[in-house]
Amino acid sequence: MQTAASNSLILTDSSSFSRIASPRTATGYGGFYQQLAAGLVKGGHKHKFFCGIGERLVALAERAYAFRRMDAVLQVSQALARLPLSQQYEDVGRYYQALCIQRFGHGDFSLAEGLLERVLESAPPAYRLRAIISLAANSRYQSDHQAALSRYREAARFASRDKIFDAYATLGTQKMFAVINSEEGDHRSALNLLESLFPLAQSMRLTQPHIYYDYMNSLAVELCEAGRLQEAKNASQIVLASPFAGAYPEWRETREEIELRGSRASRSVIALSKAITEAPSRRATVDAGVSLAPREGGTLVRLPLASRGETRAPVETCQAIQPARVLSMHEWKKRTANQNGDRDKLRRPTPSSEERAARLCEMENLGTRGMLLRAMEMLGDESVTDDQLRRALIILEGLEADENAGP
Repeated sequence: MQTAASNSLILTDSSSFSRIASPRTATGYGGFYQQLAAGLVKGGHKHKFFCGIGERLVALAERAYAFRRMDAVLQVSQALARLPLSQQYEDVGRYYQALCIQRFGHGDFSLAEGLLERVLESAPPAYRLRAIISLAANSRYQSDHQAALSRYREAARFASRDKIFDAYATLGTQKMFAVINSEEGDHRSALNLLESLFPLAQSMRLTQPHIYYDYMNSLAVELCEAGRLQEAKNASQIVLASPFAGAYPEWRETREEIELRGSRASRSVIALSKAITEAPSRRATVDAGVSLAPREGGTLVRLPLASRGETRAPVETCQAIQPARVLSMHEWKKRTANQNGDRDKLRRPTPSSEERAARLCEMENLGTRGMLLRAMEMLGDESVTDDQLRRALIILEGLEADENAGP
């Protein structure tokens, strides 16, 4: 039975994920308890019967947790804890109860830790490993990074000593090392570690898709920090297209941050041309919209820019490097003045009173992040004149004239 409990950690069927996300799922619990009562009446093979019920409950808990349906997770965990003739499933139920109390860093850490410590005493090895990882998460939620790192290392040693291979635990532990590095400002190490985990995450896409998409979100965050905005945007698009996106608001926050970074960069980008002497080689490893390609300094995750089915033309090599032009400062100033004059001609027409009222109403409904994105979009618009930019700076720096002050 211990082996069966361990195996249930890795789901082999993702087709019923949508059913657990539906509110109608709760109506199935009545039929489940009827089946439980029928099994008690039968009298024979009780141990085998309850093991089967336990496995079904564990699968339900995993699927509900994937969609963050914590109300359903709590119901199933209580049923597991009360399951007769099985101490091990009782410990597994305590583990899921601890997750409900922890509530992704918004719950009672002390009470959750007490339950997880009890799980460590007698639960199946796979759940003891998960309990250690959850204790590490408790420490990270409380900003105790040293304690969190110590517990994550303990989880790695425990898995190695007991020869437990749990892809969920392995990916989760290694990913959290990267997250802590990122939170401490070491984004390069975080990105390198996440890129090395890509094959493992890809292998979990069908069995535990929510783990894969959460990993891809972390990868998008670090790609954004590294300035690789197009790759970060592509990774974020994959994440937000998943059926789990509605349960993970932080994924949409990642996309908004990428867009904000892109808006900031659009006004100060300088394009430089460089001679290409040799077309880069590519590894023929493309799966589900993501390709792996060798690059200087190690193996990195290269997200595609072309749409599916688009032909890729070979890279043409430059025959010769042209010398750089000598710029004339006088000519540059003259050309810049002409361009500023053209921009003044492109200035937006003054809106009518009705349009102005509608826009003001729309701005009232924008949040802080929405206003920042809108402001960055406007600043990147070529039709915005220098005079408008100057007026915006005067307002932001509090330099506008006081109407109540005297001359």
